[in-house]
This record gives sequence, structure tokens and C-alpha cells, in this order.
Amino acid sequence: MDAGQETFENDIRRYVELKIDDLKLKTVDSLSVGVSRVLSLMAVLMLGAIVLASFAFGTVLLLGDLIGSWAAAAFIIGGVFLILLIVMLLVWKKLFVDIFVKLFIDIFYGKE
Repeated sequence: MDAGQETFENDIRRYVELKIDDLKLKTVDSLSVGVSRVLSLMAVLMLGAIVLASFAFGTVLLLGDLIGSWAAAAFIIGGVFLILLIVMLLVWKKLFVDIFVKLFIDIFYGKE
């Protein structure tokens, strides 16, 4: 084997190693962005649920005092949440699936 061919093989080997390192770095970057977005989304959702529950409880108390029955007020507020749930389920794809598809495309392919 001559020196030129050995250099060529070393260059190919080094090129493959660099491509593997590049793939690893891109994977780590994409995963870290994805995990951070999921964790921040979970934190926002948990805080939002606490706020929503607090407002719902306060609304039940106020409405209960106005109409004279806390149980009726709880059923009214529960009905409002049920209507919101039905509307969310009807527009599920547009609200969640399409948004997450775009999110994952941005994470894995970048904004090119």
C-alpha cells in the first residue's frame, strides 16, 4: 500500500468519525430543546390548572351566594367546563396535533 492510498483511507475514516460526531451533537441539541420545551409546557400547564381551579372555586362561591345554592353553582360551572371540553375535542387536531408537528419539525430540522 502506498502513502497516498493510506492517507486517503485515513481521511475517509476521519471524515466518517466527524460525521458521526456531528450527528451526535445535532441529536443532543434537538433532544435538549425538545425536553426543555416539554418541561416548560408542563410547568405552564400545571400553573394554569392551579389558576383555573382557583378561579373556578371562587366563581362557584360567588355564584352560590348569588343564587343561594353552592351545589347548583358547582353544576353550572361544571357545565361550562364540559362545554369547553367538548369544543376542545372538536378542534383537537387544529389545536394540538398541528402545533406539535410544527414544533417537532422545527426541533429536528431547524428553521431553514
